[in-house]
Amino acid sequence: MSVQLWLLSLGVMLLGPALLAWVQRAPLWLQTTALQGLDGFVLTSVAGIVVADVLPHALDEAGMWAVPLVLLGLIGPSLAERGLHRAAEQVHALALFLGMAGLVLHATLDGVALAGGDARPQLATAVLLHRLPEGLTIWWLLRPTYGRVIAGLALGLVAAATILGMSAGPSTVPDGVALGLIESLVAGSLLHVVMHRPHPLVHLAHGARGRLASGLGGLAGAAVVIALLGHDPHGAAAAQGFLHFLLDSAPALLLAYLAAGLVQAMLPAASTAWMQRGGPLSQALRGVLFGLPLPICSCGVVPVYRSLVLQGVPAAAALAFLVATPELGLDAILLSWPLLGGHMALARLVAAAAVALGVGWLVGRKLPPLHDNHSHGALPHKNTQAWPARLRQGLALGFGEIVDHTAPWLLLGLVLAALAEPELKAGLLAHLPPGWDVPLFALLGMPLYVCASGATPLVAVLVANGVSPGAGLALLLTGPATNVSTFGVLARLHGTPVALRFGVVMALLAVAAGYLCNLALGEYHVPVATAAGHETLHAVQVAAAWGLALLFAASVLRQGARGFFSQVLEFNDRERHDEAPAHDHGHDHGHAHGHDHHHHHH
Repeated sequence: MSVQLWLLSLGVMLLGPALLAWVQRAPLWLQTTALQGLDGFVLTSVAGIVVADVLPHALDEAGMWAVPLVLLGLIGPSLAERGLHRAAEQVHALALFLGMAGLVLHATLDGVALAGGDARPQLATAVLLHRLPEGLTIWWLLRPTYGRVIAGLALGLVAAATILGMSAGPSTVPDGVALGLIESLVAGSLLHVVMHRPHPLVHLAHGARGRLASGLGGLAGAAVVIALLGHDPHGAAAAQGFLHFLLDSAPALLLAYLAAGLVQAMLPAASTAWMQRGGPLSQALRGVLFGLPLPICSCGVVPVYRSLVLQGVPAAAALAFLVATPELGLDAILLSWPLLGGHMALARLVAAAAVALGVGWLVGRKLPPLHDNHSHGALPHKNTQAWPARLRQGLALGFGEIVDHTAPWLLLGLVLAALAEPELKAGLLAHLPPGWDVPLFALLGMPLYVCASGATPLVAVLVANGVSPGAGLALLLTGPATNVSTFGVLARLHGTPVALRFGVVMALLAVAAGYLCNLALGEYHVPVATAAGHETLHAVQVAAAWGLALLFAASVLRQGARGFFSQVLEFNDRERHDEAPAHDHGHDHGHAHGHDHHHHHH
């Protein structure tokens, strides 16, 4: 039976290269569109398999030591490439080699699983399911650059490693921690390679048709990953955690998308003149109030801030807007209630407003206004349409553009929470000295790109597993309001000392808010699943989760798989730079470009 399973796995793996060969004989218009679809499939299926299968196994074996190695594999090549422009190709080649070596190592584990296929048919099915994306990925990445021989050799090595695993059994696999660390580095490298290396012909298929094809491919890849999760014991715990958080979050998120769209469409827009009135503290308060109804995430707020400042809005108002807007989104506040509990949700609301006011007043009160008559369009124009048209516009905005900007972040937050929960339950954070977790998490949040709603499930897991509520709050404050791009724009507009002052004040206020929160809440427990005994509530959650899944799927189809993921992962797409003119305002992070044009017409 094992030999037949091996032959079947080989056949499934060779389907990928055969499909690519067939596509490349098609007419050019069909070829480029089909390649967009395959790009979406490779991107989503490989990323999904890494997250759902490889990472849980690596975390089981190596614990949290796996995390820095995943980050090294994912981000390391990009950092090295920036430092060594001439060596860029070699850096990518190294990441590609690591990724391929990882697939060969993984094939040995697959062989062990196939050897026990009679006793554990679920594992054998899991192996067969991910062989199609595996074969397609190898041919996709190696064939255009290195030719058929090298790509064929890589496929042969995977087939040989599978036989080795089948014949020698578990003895072929290195010891647990070593295997976990190797798998972690490989997981990051593989993610880096599929994110940064689309097929050379993919960039030819721009426009709606290319995005739709990419989106359909991405959804097909997601379907393979979901099928894999049903058969793979490694990802089972993470999948259960993900589903649990999704059910808890879905009703609040649907309500938030509706409310955010309606608020945006119905409220009259404030003008820049309104924010110029009063003293620095009054201006900071106006900045907070102006940002409240605007559904802009942590990455989208940076270009809007720049436009506000260049239109003459006082720095106190603009800085308060910069901090408050991504932190006080309706989606984040409404999501806090079911996941963090009422007391912590209220603490988050009060602390975010207070920190935004403090930063605006302390950092912005002495800064001179900047003017640039060429900058326009970031502010919402006064909406003079009749209310039925505004209602339609609000619904389209809430369930369209706002979903586009937040869905990738929410998925990332839910995935991280699901992966982290088993590790945190093992008592990982019990060794931190009391009180140190607040400044630690405040500092951890500062360089990160995290969306306020996306960070919520992760903080819920942290607080449920021993982190103090104040430390969770500190992460929720610094994460959405500060990141590398924020500091870059502040340094360019106001100078490096101002950017540093912003960082220091933000960190100190977040830490102070965290300690006050701990004093107020004491031994706080986040709500645990309340749906168990309430069938009606559970039915509502399931219906909302399906609604949310459909909204997210529509977002993938609108943006394409690569466009969807590029909001949370910096892509080094050559085609992106070809089609967009260079900006001079510091959006070095890939996804900031994607927001620049969206928020100009609010």
